[in-house]
Amino acid sequence: MAVVKKEACVGSRPGHLPLRNTFDWCFAQPFSSENDFTPASHKLPHIEDSRPIFVDNQSDRTLTYGQISKDALAVSSGLLGLGLDPHAVHKLPPTETCLDGAEIAPVVLLQLPNSLPFAPLLLGVFAAGLTATLASPALTSEELSWILQNSRPRVIVTAKACLQAMCGALDRQEDRAYFDSIPIFTVDVPEDKYPLAAVPQSLPPKVQDWRVLLSAPPRPRPTFPPSAAPSRTAVLLWSSGTSGRSKGVLLSHHALNFSVAHLWHDADYYRGEPQRWLGYVPFYHVFGLCNVLTLAIATGTTVYVMPAFSLDGMLAAIPKRRVTYLHMAPPIAVMLAKAPNVEKYARRDASGRNAFSTVAAAVTGGAPLGHEVVVEVYRRCGFRVRLGYGLSETCSTSLQRGLSEADMHAAAGDTGRPHWGVEIKIVAVDGSANPPTLGTDDEGEILIRAPSLMTAYLPVGFLADSASPPDMAATRDALTPGGWFRTGDVGALCADGRLRITDRLKELIKVRAYQVAPAELEAALCSSDKVADAGVIGVYDKSEATEWPRAFVVPRQAGQTRAELEALAHELREMVEKRTAKYKWLVGGMVFVEAIPKSPSGKILRRVLKAGEGITGTEVVLYQPKKRAVKL
Repeated sequence: MAVVKKEACVGSRPGHLPLRNTFDWCFAQPFSSENDFTPASHKLPHIEDSRPIFVDNQSDRTLTYGQISKDALAVSSGLLGLGLDPHAVHKLPPTETCLDGAEIAPVVLLQLPNSLPFAPLLLGVFAAGLTATLASPALTSEELSWILQNSRPRVIVTAKACLQAMCGALDRQEDRAYFDSIPIFTVDVPEDKYPLAAVPQSLPPKVQDWRVLLSAPPRPRPTFPPSAAPSRTAVLLWSSGTSGRSKGVLLSHHALNFSVAHLWHDADYYRGEPQRWLGYVPFYHVFGLCNVLTLAIATGTTVYVMPAFSLDGMLAAIPKRRVTYLHMAPPIAVMLAKAPNVEKYARRDASGRNAFSTVAAAVTGGAPLGHEVVVEVYRRCGFRVRLGYGLSETCSTSLQRGLSEADMHAAAGDTGRPHWGVEIKIVAVDGSANPPTLGTDDEGEILIRAPSLMTAYLPVGFLADSASPPDMAATRDALTPGGWFRTGDVGALCADGRLRITDRLKELIKVRAYQVAPAELEAALCSSDKVADAGVIGVYDKSEATEWPRAFVVPRQAGQTRAELEALAHELREMVEKRTAKYKWLVGGMVFVEAIPKSPSGKILRRVLKAGEGITGTEVVLYQPKKRAVKL
């Protein structure tokens, strides 16, 4: 008799969560009473206005709970004073996750590293009912140009160090009348003394210091009805697509609020004491945005802000700040397991304590992390690194539970159970619009459903010409009937609801926590008149717990010597460096081949390139590997 497996669908339907603007949600002290999303054990005491929320880790300048609220409202008034109307929205057609159709208010672009001004600026955009779009400070002018073209911001706030790239991106725009009129505000991150009073430095014409927004006359704050929170776009993130161009991901106010709620609902590291975190995970990334910035405000957590990660800086801050929980990309876990400068912090005293003894646990995501690294961090430092899973389109989705060594070993190879209010199912990869759900332990595509899902992808050109029918094809491809998001990841669900991720259908390369589209790098390489064809894949570096892009290139001139190919390789390397952010560089090297394997329809056979079967050529190392100490 055949055994019929139970269908692999786990998780819970969402409970009640009030519909609110994210600014109001963050300052409503939502976890002060027991409710659907707040277990009794996670109920928080009142957050006083004087509570330090964001502290500059280097200078100790402090931004309190009350100051963030006050200054966000001032930024809101400043933005409204520029003529931005939050009721002048662009509306998209209904989607499977937003039956009313997503609304996009006038867009404010923020391009900043982690810094104290980030919170009042972002929350000020939310308070004004406007839409924020977040851009990495590492982007080149060419990459920024695409974001500007499609988000069409009405205001730009950028780091002073990024101003040259931003101006270069603005110069690339065809609609000069529109883009020349955009007011630009800058944050001089190294010199900015906010929230202390300081005189803004002189700036180029048409560019103002961001603190000008704080001094605007107060204005009545416009509101949208609570019922619009699931459709009104709070933030527009950028997720790399396999086509090579970033896709705009629309997240509503309710999606952000729900993500914060389910993160705290499942915060089993909370033991009743005030939380203290380090803030080096980028706030412009969905991980830092939800898991650190907004969650910290809503819970009254103190975050010691670092504009960029450094291992020595993190190690020194943990005992000094008595950090309770860590957020990290997988390569940081590798450093904790292997780097020699960790040893003096890991060394235990007579009582068995070390510099990490205040840390209850850590969370990592964005790329695979070997269980042996998790075990070594636990052995060496004394806390468990838990794996989580999420995407820009879904926010946080699943997380390993438990803090003990036994919990750690029991979860080897999985990424945990769904968060509160999140459902996950595994479906057959059969190309159909509504594929059948598979049984437990069967591998298939991972689908996710939750109020934290995106409402839609931003159609290309929609904000420039909303009179024409928007191209919703990308959104239709991503969402199935019933509101499930197709992740493009392959995995299986265990009988007890734990998720294992085993492969990816999508061609994206995961460099640390960032997504790199092979097609973007292929287009850059093929733009050279010395290249006949190119294919790019990701190669996994176990020592760094990340993938790196590797290029296979067909040179236009055949029969070149090795010296000539090496010179060409470094010429192409420099070209890629000038056109892309650093995490997209070809750290995996370059291989010169006679032909790129392709299907009859012309599609690059990346699996053949990865397997290396029948692939011969000349390999060139473009970057020397960093010296890493062996595990002690």
